[in-house]
Amino acid sequence: MRATDPELAVYHQGLYESALDAGDLLTRCQAVLLIAPAGSYISHATAGRLQGLWVPNTAAIDVSVLPGRCRVMDSHFAVHRGRVDARVRTLAGLRVSDPIQVAADLGYSPQLTVLTPLLDSVLRRTETSKDWLGAELNRRLPRLRRLQQALAFADARSESAPESLLRVLLLVGGFPAPVCQYKVVDSKNDRSYRVDLAYPALKIAVEYNGRHHRDKVQRALDKARRKALRRLGWKVVVIEASELFNDPGGVLARIAVAVNERSGQAPTIDPAWRDHFTEHASRLWADQQPKKAGAQRS
Repeated sequence: MRATDPELAVYHQGLYESALDAGDLLTRCQAVLLIAPAGSYISHATAGRLQGLWVPNTAAIDVSVLPGRCRVMDSHFAVHRGRVDARVRTLAGLRVSDPIQVAADLGYSPQLTVLTPLLDSVLRRTETSKDWLGAELNRRLPRLRRLQQALAFADARSESAPESLLRVLLLVGGFPAPVCQYKVVDSKNDRSYRVDLAYPALKIAVEYNGRHHRDKVQRALDKARRKALRRLGWKVVVIEASELFNDPGGVLARIAVAVNERSGQAPTIDPAWRDHFTEHASRLWADQQPKKAGAQRS
């Protein structure tokens, strides 16, 4: 514990316990650093969440403690070995791993369903180039095969974690890489429409229906937009959140049907997708899933 005065230590412990009850992530992180050794910083997934990166939601607070410092153990947080050369920034008065460091913190993950959304969000928020990010991570974490694969998959144009996961599903399922946020131009009416994922040569659009699409007004807008896309000759495949997380094989089958309809060739679905879209992977992203399934497809 940082405080050496026994009375101050008790005071800090009381503040810590009160803050944990507050529920707010920032307040809980402040509480953890209050009793952690000097030089400690919030890291890994917790630092990612504080900075709006796409990381799984975990209950424990991640804190990194520098070597040689006393480790404070508590069921509310996970202690990691810190680095003196870590990229650390100050956020709301807290020392936290910056986005590049978060990618390095979590780069050992063997799961593409964790790494790819994270890297997408790091590229999107930091506006660093994919080549630079790859070089930096390879310098820190050389020869990690799954990280290399995630870097190859990463795309700064992705707009949400589920959209990233849908793209990963297509890639590990044997489909070619779709174009993210593709603009479909309606020159006759001087309008354009963006689609989440597209195979332009086949005029196939794959749309993810997230939470905000359940709003009545948004559903009406989506319906009109998809009607316009179909009028322009596009095949629109709408994927609901419940499908992505509960029936990924069915998602691949539906998109395969669309590809067959447009190309006359049925794609072969790679069964390797099952190695990535497991029940465990679904649980990691539970906060992205609807509490009640059954939203209607447009």
